[in-house]
Amino acid sequence: MSHAPASARAAIAALIFLALPPGDVRAQTRPLGAATPRDFAAGKYLFDAQCAVCHGTDGSGGTGPSLQRTMLRKASTDRDLVDVVRFGLPGTEMPSFTLSLTDRMAWQTAAYVRSLGRVAPRAVRGNAAHGASVYDSSGCTGCHVVSGRGGVVGPDLTAVGALRGPGYLRESLIEPAATHPPGYLVVRAIKPDGAEIPGIRLNEDVFWVHIRDVAGVVHTMQKSDLSQLAREPKDTLMPSYGSRLSTTDLDDLVAYLASLRGDR
Repeated sequence: MSHAPASARAAIAALIFLALPPGDVRAQTRPLGAATPRDFAAGKYLFDAQCAVCHGTDGSGGTGPSLQRTMLRKASTDRDLVDVVRFGLPGTEMPSFTLSLTDRMAWQTAAYVRSLGRVAPRAVRGNAAHGASVYDSSGCTGCHVVSGRGGVVGPDLTAVGALRGPGYLRESLIEPAATHPPGYLVVRAIKPDGAEIPGIRLNEDVFWVHIRDVAGVVHTMQKSDLSQLAREPKDTLMPSYGSRLSTTDLDDLVAYLASLRGDR
């Protein structure tokens, strides 16, 4: 989920709260299955305003995971889901909404999110079987792991189809910098002689930095031995495939990635 401007959050809160009739102040403890059509409408409004920017307008996934699943790993129970909606997930990109959502609003949003698990995923155009061949021939295995096979420079894609929607997957192939995954900060270690080691930062403290280069080799360097450590938060090591693949191959590759759900 993502923060909306304070004025927008206040307006949303006021509109939704005033539109709803007074009810049990402990409404957030009710089963989500007790939600009425009015609750779902309010939850959808809140979701579209604050959650869709990360999770997609229909919960199909974006920078945040797809919510069109019957079981959410971090929110298996109704209580857990309400808590995640309101308090976020510490240590992840999911923020807290305690300042913008009342208990009732969090419950309504959670009820709407739970309903997304009953939405049939949209059909993905393309031939997934051929997409697997495109994946291999395009060098994707050099950086990404699928079911234990491949490189480790980029994110593990074993279950990417369950976590990200087709639209996000396509954009990540065409404009990879626009869908930069968290935890993959690109850095360039520049030595006094001008030599550079670009890669993904694995770890960094006051004195040391650990970088995995494009070949998967991990470099451990003392920062005092470098002339510069350049951080590139908007950069990516992944090339764009928008002009490298035909429209058909791109469709097939997206279909293959969307089929990866960690169940094989």
